[in-house]
Amino acid sequence: MRTFLTIILMSFFGYTFGQSYSTDNKKAIKLFEQAKIAYGSNLTSKSLSLLDDAIGLDPEFLELYLFKSDIYQGLDSVYMQIKSLETAIQINTTKFPKIYFTLGNAYYRSGFYQKAVNSFKNYLEIDGDKGKFADKAKQNIEKCGGAVKLLNLPVPFVSVNLGPNINSEDDEYWPSITVDGKTLIYTRLVGANSPNGESRSKAQEDFYTSQLVDNQWQKSEPLTSINTIYNEGAQSVSTDGNLLFFTACTRNDGIGSCDIYFSRNKGGVWSVPQNAGEPVNTSSWESQPSISANGESLYFVSSRKGGKGGMDIWKCNLLGFSAVGMPVWGYAFNLGDSINTPGNEMSPFIHSDGKTLYFASDYWQGLGGYDIFYSRLKNDSVWSKPHNIGFPINSHKDEQGLVVDASGKNAYYSSDRPGSMGMDIYSFQLHKEARPTPVSYIKGKITDSESGLPLCAKVELVDLGNAKSIINGESCWEKGEFLMCLPLGKEYAFNVSADGYLFFSENFQLKEKMEFIDPYILEIKLKKIEVGGSVVLRNVFFNTGSYELLPESKIELKRLIDFLITNKSLYIELEGHTDNVGSEELNRVLSESRAKEVYTYLIDKGIEKYRMTFKGYGYSRPISPNETIEGRALNRRTEFKITRK
Repeated sequence: MRTFLTIILMSFFGYTFGQSYSTDNKKAIKLFEQAKIAYGSNLTSKSLSLLDDAIGLDPEFLELYLFKSDIYQGLDSVYMQIKSLETAIQINTTKFPKIYFTLGNAYYRSGFYQKAVNSFKNYLEIDGDKGKFADKAKQNIEKCGGAVKLLNLPVPFVSVNLGPNINSEDDEYWPSITVDGKTLIYTRLVGANSPNGESRSKAQEDFYTSQLVDNQWQKSEPLTSINTIYNEGAQSVSTDGNLLFFTACTRNDGIGSCDIYFSRNKGGVWSVPQNAGEPVNTSSWESQPSISANGESLYFVSSRKGGKGGMDIWKCNLLGFSAVGMPVWGYAFNLGDSINTPGNEMSPFIHSDGKTLYFASDYWQGLGGYDIFYSRLKNDSVWSKPHNIGFPINSHKDEQGLVVDASGKNAYYSSDRPGSMGMDIYSFQLHKEARPTPVSYIKGKITDSESGLPLCAKVELVDLGNAKSIINGESCWEKGEFLMCLPLGKEYAFNVSADGYLFFSENFQLKEKMEFIDPYILEIKLKKIEVGGSVVLRNVFFNTGSYELLPESKIELKRLIDFLITNKSLYIELEGHTDNVGSEELNRVLSESRAKEVYTYLIDKGIEKYRMTFKGYGYSRPISPNETIEGRALNRRTEFKITRK
């Protein structure tokens, strides 16, 4: 920091400190030189005191105020910086034109937009269009105009403090939440506001977590298996709460100054954190990860080469985990000009809908400092132009670390707004324009149908529209339980499989569902492969009144083919069933034709003919009453039954 500010000062004055000053008072000059030495020795208070003494000897000593301005900028004390610069301008308006530019920036950061415009215009008037900061001054004038427009169009915003079970006298920030909204993990700066007067520099970042019970956040507890004597922060938790990515700096196994680490939760215990490795981490600075709901992509911030500016947002695909439990990554790539700028982009959060990204930027049109923006994915790689999330969510201060729940309505962020104890975590209802597509979720437990014991099984959700796997998960880590998000507006095939068991098939028709729906809570009892065991193929489809297979059926039939190839000794009967609409004979013929169509398809794909038979049962074996639309839909089905082992 000291070196950085020294460079600023030398650039500001345009010559080294050894040259002449705007005063002849030798005592004042001596105090000024002593103040510079004190500041270089990290004695900031002493430096400011010496500068005040020098001002007492010569109130017209211009360089004193410029030095104070830069010190206050380093301390993020913008109002004192403004006071110093305003005094400097009163002394001399032409010697250092950059004073106006710097003062304009300070006004902008303080929300004094008209004063900022006037100051930038004064700079341009003195230094001209070819001045070193002319282009930046013009750009900032436009930003101020945009900020005023945002102020005049406020968005609905009422924030609620999460309360004493979450917030404390220390600073709390970087909230992250599971898709069911039941688990909150956040960062606490322990000792940040210690009442015993300890130095803030001794404060330490640790993770805390809380559970939502009866709509009330319980008393938070530290994640002791992850927390260390060093700092941990800026975390992202997976949909099911079993995978945590976070930031840690200057560790022995680090690759750069700050790296991204991960930990996995097994049986309620977090594993020892490990470095996430390359190419996510490099010799540069990496931080602030956000894991996608399907667990296949990690968004993060990096200062690596190849970016658009200072800090950029990058993305890397997570291909899975190796046999030793390390993540296997694809290539890391920059999100491009639609998101990243010559400035800094920070704190990405990819919503569970997989296409709405929230992030902070100090470059896109905002109110000053870091503002929160959102952008939507147009296709696999192109993002829309970012939208400012609006005032008063954004202000002239820094806003970062926003997350949004599955419904898309409730957002969480941290703020030091009046009434908080330092930085506190708040929630608020997000206005409609900034909401993502809502998602629901599937929560379930997988057990052996006979013993009732939990099973380790594979869980898959497939988009029937494009045959792409949306989420691959497992129930191995927490007593046979799983949790996965369910984006609305599409139709899905859902399958559960385990070695030695018949697979489970379900279908979710959510094409017309665009508002948040109740989650699906499933008790899945897998049956061992035995003669007489059967499976309803929920994702085998035919046109109404027809036996022509629809293309979407191929996903489910591929699973059946794989099952029969894996279990080569099995013989099956393919069964067709209908509802009771129409005559008995018509339905028997239709159901048999459908069963035969599946039979023929499997033979064409290499399954031995002798292992299969087919039969149509019409509406003679309903599994649900035919009095309702839902019941009739369940009765129209294709099944297979084990006939020989």
